[in-house]
Amino acid sequence: MDDLVLKPSASMPVATYSKNEVSLILVAACLGWGLEFFDLQLLSLYAPSIMSSLHISTTTFGAVATVQLLGTAIGGVLFGLLADQYGRRNTLMWTILVFSISTFLVIFISNVSMLFILRFLTGLGMGGEWAIGYSLLNEAWDPKRRGLMGGIVQASIWPAYALAILVTQVVHNWHWGFAIGVLPALSAVWVRLKCPESKVWLSYHNMRQHGNLPGELKLQAKASAIIQIFKKDLIRFTLLGVIIVFGGQYAYYGLSQWMPTLLANTFHLTPGAKSGVLYLGSGIALLSYIGAGWLSDSWGRKKTFICFSVLTLMAYLGFSASSLSSPKLWMVVFWYVVFNIGLGYFGIFGTWFAELFPTRARATGSSFAYSVGRGLASAAPLVVGLLASTKSLLFGISTGVIAVLIMLTAIPFMVDRRGRQISAVE
Repeated sequence: MDDLVLKPSASMPVATYSKNEVSLILVAACLGWGLEFFDLQLLSLYAPSIMSSLHISTTTFGAVATVQLLGTAIGGVLFGLLADQYGRRNTLMWTILVFSISTFLVIFISNVSMLFILRFLTGLGMGGEWAIGYSLLNEAWDPKRRGLMGGIVQASIWPAYALAILVTQVVHNWHWGFAIGVLPALSAVWVRLKCPESKVWLSYHNMRQHGNLPGELKLQAKASAIIQIFKKDLIRFTLLGVIIVFGGQYAYYGLSQWMPTLLANTFHLTPGAKSGVLYLGSGIALLSYIGAGWLSDSWGRKKTFICFSVLTLMAYLGFSASSLSSPKLWMVVFWYVVFNIGLGYFGIFGTWFAELFPTRARATGSSFAYSVGRGLASAAPLVVGLLASTKSLLFGISTGVIAVLIMLTAIPFMVDRRGRQISAVE
């Protein structure tokens, strides 16, 4: 019964939005997620320059990336709570401001300690943005097209990645490259001025403020949202969500953080050739995100997720085989293409999780699952960096096989509620 499509009840008060309002919400979600990814990828793309400039090893740089991802876990829990308590729009604006300003301050970095501190603060802002943007989107869009819209939001990382690659090609000084990261602050101002607040959340907030919630929901609402997501009705989604996100994110970060370095240091590609491979991968992932989101509206979230995860597993088995002998560039590029097709499962996460949690704890629940899972996966850059220093970079990357297997083991126990009608009282 868990996997059946939930039909809207006639007794549920359902919010309605104009075409302009839902379009603004879609743009706000895309801006927030895309610009967050732009910031994140600057660290990966400037990795060789940063390590050389600050005289740090692959292990230390991996630790920097890990600290940033740990920051996302803390920020996700913090800002998710704030979004359920004070609203989606304002909290979204603050998350964007935090990660854009801390990114700009990298221009003043002169030692690795400052790098650790500022990337941690950047992670704090990044952590909350994902779940808040998707909560806002899911509460506004037509349930029949929710998966497709979620895929489009995820696909916004492609132009962001392309922009990050362009910046690193044009701006060779990594300090100034990061300074460009202040640009997202402008989008935060736009979000505050133009984007409408979630009408579903406003309805719930008003009912809670005036004591008009139904009896059982009134009792539930007395507890903090972070407590609610560990209650009997929601703990399954929370814990399984953490495990699934951990597997998916470890698989992603273990490769994406080190792919530019692998191409430059192992295969000695020129900057132009390296960028070409990265552009190819990100372009394929763009189509895969949208395709997976679209398919999940008809096939279901869980079934579609499994299909794309299996492709990721195949890619990692290919990387593992390549690491056992002298790796060939064409083989690594081939499996990189398969890997990016498999990444389509990221186009499902946001929609899937937001449909599992009720309005009273939607941002907190989905943010906790995603951010804590991502925080645990923050070990990926460090693990890969450590193994690279003793064996090979490709060998370290191959540990993603274990992460994908963990994810695939947990998915069957999750539920699928595609197409459910989201309302204030759930």
